Amino acid sequence: MQEHFRRDMGRLEDDHWWYRARRAILERAVDQFVTDHPRALTVGVGAKREAEMLSNHSRLVAIDRAPIDRECTQFALAAQANALALPFRDGSFDAVFVFDVLEHLDDEKALAELHRVMRSGALLLITVPAFMFLFGRQDVVSEHKRRYRLGPLADLLERAGFRVDYKTYFNTLLFPPIAALRVLRRFFPEPTSDEPSGSDFDLRFPPLVETGLERLFGLERHAIGHASLPVGISILCSAHRV
Repeated sequence: MQEHFRRDMGRLEDDHWWYRARRAILERAVDQFVTDHPRALTVGVGAKREAEMLSNHSRLVAIDRAPIDRECTQFALAAQANALALPFRDGSFDAVFVFDVLEHLDDEKALAELHRVMRSGALLLITVPAFMFLFGRQDVVSEHKRRYRLGPLADLLERAGFRVDYKTYFNTLLFPPIAALRVLRRFFPEPTSDEPSGSDFDLRFPPLVETGLERLFGLERHAIGHASLPVGISILCSAHRV
């Protein structure tokens, strides 16, 4: 992701309604699918809150290709590493978490490498952004290569040697306004500038509105593991290594 956005992530994790609601959904997913206290790897850890949440459920190793937030080391054994050439032995992990990372990489090579470092039967929990027609400024700032659809993503995981146990879209309730905003922005191109591109997260609302948005988005955590939502801004899959 662009460096200015990476620098903002620590603040956004704490004070932006979208990050707080997303973290509640991911924690519910981990609660649903992680049944013991495994040796776990999280890829592309970013800022500290994700590592903090995952460390409550696992003995956590965290890697990122960029320098890792020092505060992550409070919660995980952290190292700078390439997801396409992981510095771990075959079968090292009981669980792997890949939250909004696969879209940055050669996904087939990344999944092959993850498959290698997971033991047989190990859990893979993954999220990615959904629908290429939503590709826009935030994807550029985040340096995404693609967005996904649910069926093709499941097929990709199966070809890589995983059995998909659960799959769903999420950020469903806010899909209509977010999709409309993404599409409308195409008709109002950003002025050319040497300044870094702005992020969708620069758009803020009054506190009461943001509280309402966080609660609305966060409601979807109750569906995780029980229902597959039909559409959304993102996708979540739980799979295991065959």
